[in-house]
Amino acid sequence: MWKQRKHFTVILGAMLSGLGLWSGSAIAQPGVSHNYVNTYRSSSITHFFVSQAIEGEYGEFNLSNSGNGLTSAVTRSEKWRGYNLTQTFGVELLKFVQFNVAHSMINMRASSSSLERLGGSRFSAGARLVFLAPVANLEAGGGVVGTRYDYQRDLTTSDFYGSGVYYSLGFNYFISERISLFGQAKMIDEHSIRTGGDPNAKTIRSQTTNLGTGFSLWL
Repeated sequence: MWKQRKHFTVILGAMLSGLGLWSGSAIAQPGVSHNYVNTYRSSSITHFFVSQAIEGEYGEFNLSNSGNGLTSAVTRSEKWRGYNLTQTFGVELLKFVQFNVAHSMINMRASSSSLERLGGSRFSAGARLVFLAPVANLEAGGGVVGTRYDYQRDLTTSDFYGSGVYYSLGFNYFISERISLFGQAKMIDEHSIRTGGDPNAKTIRSQTTNLGTGFSLWL
């Protein structure tokens, strides 16, 4: 967990540093900069937004079998990686608090074998605090997740359902009142249980880091 948090903060710092270098020239252009848009957006209006993001995810999966009555359950740990496509709908209050719900299409595989894969859906609901800044708004939040996985190993398949929590840090850069670009890093902790299929895989416990970028449309 400590290594995961360390990678999480290092990657976010690199993202913010890159944003500062990229947007430095734009700040000097009144009327088109993030700072200008950010200042004149009304805090008395409730802002709704929809977002589209592509995310890369990697981390450790602990898979446990069920045992057979003669032997005890065995847990194996593997590194997994993959990508997600995520759609989010949210509402922002007072330019400070956001509430959001999201759906992700998941596609992941084990690093050690291309024949071991996970696909499925992840639903999440959470809240974020927004800290206004001239270069890009900073956002910190967290929430809960629910997952449905199709797990494939060799020629066998299993169905898993799970739940967990996530924590997030990110930035949001307005290029106009209606469009913004964002980057986000998440730490996700999930626990899933097999509901059907191959009995040799009973539970999955995962701790992953998720890095995403995309755009938001403000309504």
